[in-house]
Amino acid sequence: MSVREWFALIAFASSVLFGSAGLVGMFRFPDPYSRMQAGGLCGTTAVFSAFIGALILAPNAAIAARVVVIMVFFLVSAPTGSYIVARFTWQSGTPVWKPLAKTKRLSRKKEPT
Repeated sequence: MSVREWFALIAFASSVLFGSAGLVGMFRFPDPYSRMQAGGLCGTTAVFSAFIGALILAPNAAIAARVVVIMVFFLVSAPTGSYIVARFTWQSGTPVWKPLAKTKRLSRKKEPT
């Protein structure tokens, strides 16, 4: 394998790692807003890492230019889509998760007796 192929392999491997982290975050986080954050951020990073790997392996400038155009389109469309979904989730009245430390049961303040 050439050095170019090794760099592309590193980019593709990081894409798999970021995608896996986003998948774990989408199952572990408690509310839809946190899940959208994990999925959007890790998903975008994973896709960009895959595009970087494709850009490294592009055989000529025409294909590299197409990959760059797709990257720009994805850079605009992915955050916009996440924003629209989050906005309509908020408008539908989906509650935000409140951590246990802020509930009355686990607060550090003592109850008056």
